[in-house]
Amino acid sequence: MKLKKNLCAPILILFISTVLIVSCKKEKLTNLTPDNLTECPTCETHFRESARLEGAQVEHGNAMVFQYKNYWSSDRSTGAPYTGLFFEVHEGQSFFDFDENTIASEKAVHITMCPFCNTIPLKPVGGKLKGKRVDKNQWLVEAGVALAAPDGSVFDTLAFKHYFTRN
Repeated sequence: MKLKKNLCAPILILFISTVLIVSCKKEKLTNLTPDNLTECPTCETHFRESARLEGAQVEHGNAMVFQYKNYWSSDRSTGAPYTGLFFEVHEGQSFFDFDENTIASEKAVHITMCPFCNTIPLKPVGGKLKGKRVDKNQWLVEAGVALAAPDGSVFDTLAFKHYFTRN
């Protein structure tokens, strides 16, 4: 009888801890709502399945690649300059919530596409990047990504909240 009494408290504590951890994680992921979307008439937001990032290139693979492009003018013709963020997410997920280590890894890439601009290359180093699947053709994604210069100093922040559509 004494053995049952001694095991009851640790089992109860483990159960309560597990419930709290799971419920906190769920709340963090479900707080992404479609209010306050970023207005950006020069932006394009797409995702591609069965893809992967290879540097700044999108290749065939077994993940999803999201592409955010903010063109510098309303002219989106081939070769038009833009700033963007490409990031890779495991295929088959219905949500993601990147921590700073994931953002700073090769899973997120900042791009400035302007061959004649002589811009400083910036690298994602932290912030927030999360999304949830709305349906099979659309994701809601929110980002506030800190970008650093080659010397490591934080230089800029790229922030948006958009729907991404299947490409």
